[in-house]
Amino acid sequence: MSGQSYDELMAKIAELQQQAEAVRRAELEEVISDVRAKIKKYNLSASDVGLAGGAARRSGRPAAAAKVKIAPGKYRNPATGEIKEIGAAGRKPGWLAAMSADELSAARVS
Repeated sequence: MSGQSYDELMAKIAELQQQAEAVRRAELEEVISDVRAKIKKYNLSASDVGLAGGAARRSGRPAAAAKVKIAPGKYRNPATGEIKEIGAAGRKPGWLAAMSADELSAARVS
């Protein structure tokens, strides 16, 4: 192979990681300054760029989660194994309403 031992390679990796971190720290101030300038220029908020814990959305109301249509039928609760028959009307159980489309198809009982 390369003629170097595992310990030599690991020492090289550690040295390169230290060099990379030093370069990162040196470039960080410029990157942060550039990002701040673009945020100011385009009047962006944390939520505009997908960061959690940011300012409220510009519309003033929270984003609605995409709703998945739950077809009537029998579904198995993955936590308890209980089978529940769901009708077309009425409120759906929380465990069922929280499922994605893929989880719903997996939980459906024939």
